[in-house]
Amino acid sequence: MVLGIKSCLATDTPAVISAKKLKTYCNVNGKTYKKIEKQLLFVRHAEGYHNSLFDERRVHEAVNIRDPELTPLGKCQVADLREEVEVLLKSGVKIDKVIVSPMTRTLQTAWGTFSGFNIPFQACHFITEYSDAPCNYGTRKSHLMNSWPQVDFSMVPEVWWMENEDDVNISRRAKQFRDWLFMQPEKNLAVVSHAGFLHELLQEHFRNCELKRINWIHRSRKQVRKH
Repeated sequence: MVLGIKSCLATDTPAVISAKKLKTYCNVNGKTYKKIEKQLLFVRHAEGYHNSLFDERRVHEAVNIRDPELTPLGKCQVADLREEVEVLLKSGVKIDKVIVSPMTRTLQTAWGTFSGFNIPFQACHFITEYSDAPCNYGTRKSHLMNSWPQVDFSMVPEVWWMENEDDVNISRRAKQFRDWLFMQPEKNLAVVSHAGFLHELLQEHFRNCELKRINWIHRSRKQVRKH
């Protein structure tokens, strides 16, 4: 069971965050559950060249750019987001790790936003975009590792995207990511992904380079040892 709690940046002072800390276990209808809380920053990538072409209604060109990079506007959006993240970090918000889709535009967004703060980066193919066109087809892991040596690609297969993906598979990926996330030891994570996947995961719409701060609570039945 996963509960999503969107927090308000204006009211999340250190005192409020401290007051929201939850006990390890809870009782619901006579059943004992273990609570695992994740404090998450979700980010959609900045503007890529396919986004700018879609805006110009050049759809055929947009969908056929393979793994597009960020536009100059996108890079400016990243610079603005970095300033926003710096404010959050100075206010006491913690980021233990950045989880990033292996697409070029998400890697560029993540590195431009979170580099230099002594935070590790891990690529996760579960959170890539709905892979229904060449603009959402990725680059082989071996090439990415050469281009992005500062990112951990250990969990990513050599060919990690699915061409002509359907709705069933993206729903499966969203569940895989939720399950994987709650198995990670870090509590405070930034997740840099895509509009389609984030909507599937959160039922939320994201603009390019938009950040949303959301807490997740997972409740699993506590195993009671019999003597």
